[in-house]
Amino acid sequence: MDATTDKNPGTTHIRTAHDASDNAQLARNPKDEDAKLDVALDESFPTSDAPSNTQPGKGKDPAPSSGYDEETENARMKGKE
Repeated sequence: MDATTDKNPGTTHIRTAHDASDNAQLARNPKDEDAKLDVALDESFPTSDAPSNTQPGKGKDPAPSSGYDEETENARMKGKE
């Protein structure tokens, strides 16, 4: 209820739930990582936590660099002494 007008603001739009059986791509290929991710994202909506299968990089490769350069960082820190 709205405290200033005592009127019900109405119902917000509620999304229909989706699961693995609703995803045709996953039904065709149950090992498809992109289809699994799509379903996991639909199931977790509207949260801010990403599904656990979302990791940077593929396989055992390290995550791509953020642009950190150790020499530049050391020089910058020496300037603050």
